Amino acid sequence: MRKSALLGFGLVALATAAALFYERGSTSPPANLPKVETLAAPAVPADPSATDAAAPFASQERRFPPLPLASVAAPPPVPDLPTVEVQPRPIHAVPNDEPPIPKVTILDRNGRVIATREPPPPSRPLPAPATAPSNTPFGGQAQASGATTLAVGGKTVRLFGVRVAEPRDRCGLGSGDTRTCVDVARDALAQRLRRYPNVYCRPPPDQRDNLAAICIDQTGTDLGGFLVAEGYALADIGQSYEYFGSEGIARYYRRGLWRNR
Repeated sequence: MRKSALLGFGLVALATAAALFYERGSTSPPANLPKVETLAAPAVPADPSATDAAAPFASQERRFPPLPLASVAAPPPVPDLPTVEVQPRPIHAVPNDEPPIPKVTILDRNGRVIATREPPPPSRPLPAPATAPSNTPFGGQAQASGATTLAVGGKTVRLFGVRVAEPRDRCGLGSGDTRTCVDVARDALAQRLRRYPNVYCRPPPDQRDNLAAICIDQTGTDLGGFLVAEGYALADIGQSYEYFGSEGIARYYRRGLWRNR
């Protein structure tokens, strides 16, 4: 392996020395090399006939004038489409009333009556559907006609979602006041309506009874919620859960009838 490496280094050194010698020496080739003469290509005389033959093609654009554009004639006008009148179709009116069914008699070949079909009896008119109660809001000046009822415009209105307390419930304000909650609720409602007589009543949309409504006075106070929150009446959860929270507040603060329960 060392011999091969030494041999490679020797060859590289020999090539380097030859290159240096060639650069330092004369640029002329060695004397012993034969001299090579460069032969020039013979000159080709110009052909006048070729020049004359190509001359017409050089002036071809000048000898042929541009072709004129062909004039395009306007298309003839299209005639209007013929007008076709369509006759209206006859309309056969269908009568609203059906013709009466005649009596039918069935005979045999000898002319004897076999059967007789009587026309059906006229159908009775269907009863008119019961009109749904009107849920139109109303209002006006009101007065207390009971513990949970008002008189609005000559009509008695029951407060919706509220029921009176039981007869055993006492809502007296003092130690000697033994009035029932029914009497206290009526007095409290009458006192408030004397101060704020104008009310606005709205029957619930799903209520079939026109005499029950939710009534609000001119201050925006719900009269049913007022009675329940003071403990003078109870929430009627069979009709609505609207005043269930007001009843919970009265029970928590032990107002009205909840003082004795």
